[in-house]
Amino acid sequence: MYVCICNALNTRTVNQAIDDGAETVGQVYKACGAVPQCGKCKCTIREMLDDRAPRHGTGPIPGMPADPLPAFNAA
Repeated sequence: MYVCICNALNTRTVNQAIDDGAETVGQVYKACGAVPQCGKCKCTIREMLDDRAPRHGTGPIPGMPADPLPAFNAA
């Protein structure tokens, strides 16, 4: 699937850049030999970075509530 139409970057290319050490959107562009153009893909690349970021420890993610999904009361 294409992540960035302007630069023809697909998920495989972006994931490879992340695997190779890119930690920011700018580093992903640079690793792919691309530059931001319209900017619509920045949020998607950020999400991909966040999804693939290593999780250290077993505690909650800083800034996130302990239970991000409130319980549903069917009363």
